[in-house]
Amino acid sequence: MKLRFIVGSVCAVTAALGLLSAPLVAQGGGQPAAAQVETPRDANGHPVLTGVWAGGGGLGATRDASGNANITLRGRKGSPVNFERDSGIGQRVTPRDERPWYRPEYWDRVQFNDVHGHNRLAPDPTFQCMPDGVPRIGFPREIAQTNENTLVFLYNLHQRRIYIDGRPHPPVEEWIGTWFGHSVGHWEGDTLVISTVDFNGQEWIGWPGWYTSPDKEVIERITRVGNTVTWEATVNDPSMFLKPWKTGPIVRQFNTDPTFELEEPLPCLERDLDNMATRERG
Repeated sequence: MKLRFIVGSVCAVTAALGLLSAPLVAQGGGQPAAAQVETPRDANGHPVLTGVWAGGGGLGATRDASGNANITLRGRKGSPVNFERDSGIGQRVTPRDERPWYRPEYWDRVQFNDVHGHNRLAPDPTFQCMPDGVPRIGFPREIAQTNENTLVFLYNLHQRRIYIDGRPHPPVEEWIGTWFGHSVGHWEGDTLVISTVDFNGQEWIGWPGWYTSPDKEVIERITRVGNTVTWEATVNDPSMFLKPWKTGPIVRQFNTDPTFELEEPLPCLERDLDNMATRERG
């Protein structure tokens, strides 16, 4: 197993493997319910998204007397192997309407990816220590608003910039193809709506071989109510999909502990690719 499944980027892996609906535990004891807290707003009346949206022990992380993290993965017997198997099986039994509807000419490739997604024939980026891409990376661990123009989304090992000053996407002829695309956002009431385009076509949206084209657009919707935020995303890829595909929602609680510190994630080290004994992917 790669180190990324054990320490550091477990939250990102959880999103990648499709465990997107589990809310994190609210911070601290004796606090008012998150929904009962008044939603903080900026000078323009929009909900404030700045802050840490992680740290509630959503993966069962505890510490021993020496401060070392003990992480129990959501798999049978707490095994990392079963964690991967169970997640893969869970995604394959997802109701049909919750899985991507590919055009017929792409199904053979999807099935090939599913079988070969852990080797160079059809590299699943998350099995190669590459970025998850959008929306597979899920909701950020922390959000920072640097000025009136930009929000910064911070993940394990990665970051995104969301421009909220009304600028458009660059014209298609200027797209360069990136892992996380070019993102612009605007407010619809209390919901931040983010449009992201200009992808490289290498990122996947799901473990079972779900790939996309560089021409896709991802629409994310983020709504804060009190100390609770809800994130969901829709992938529009008309050249490959018969209809848009939706993922989420993810529900997170604002971390109200002023002393909380996010730990530095360890780098992802690829050590499996040349030593695979089976093609098992859950």
